[in-house]
Amino acid sequence: MTRWEWALVLGLGMEVTVTGCGGGGSLLTPTHVVVFQHQAEFTDLERFHLFANDFTVPESGQLRITVDWTLASDDLDLTLTNPACDATAIIAHACKVFATDESNLKPAQISMATTATAYRLFVLNRGPQTESGTITVTVTQTRFSP
Repeated sequence: MTRWEWALVLGLGMEVTVTGCGGGGSLLTPTHVVVFQHQAEFTDLERFHLFANDFTVPESGQLRITVDWTLASDDLDLTLTNPACDATAIIAHACKVFATDESNLKPAQISMATTATAYRLFVLNRGPQTESGTITVTVTQTRFSP
């Protein structure tokens, strides 16, 4: 190829690249869209007792579970399993466990990637007091817009 042919090829290649990226030089901006939300409440959860809550995620994305409760002096732990798991199986460590939060932080949180599937969330009150609280579950997806 001659220099002129190379210049033409490079020039057309740059034009295709600029045009393919939106023409006006605008970039795509990521946005987080909530595609699923679930809320539940628990009351009078005594020390060393479990509360179970089932939910089904309809599509893939980033799963975030937040559990908040009344007293900062209490410790609540979370275990996310499949719905086939019951209290006896979880105590026997016979469940498929997807995620846990055993920290002393308030609120307790789990965050992970998910597909469309069903879950059971166990909330364990380690006390020392009886507790009430809320469960908030969201699934978000990242989408791009100009």
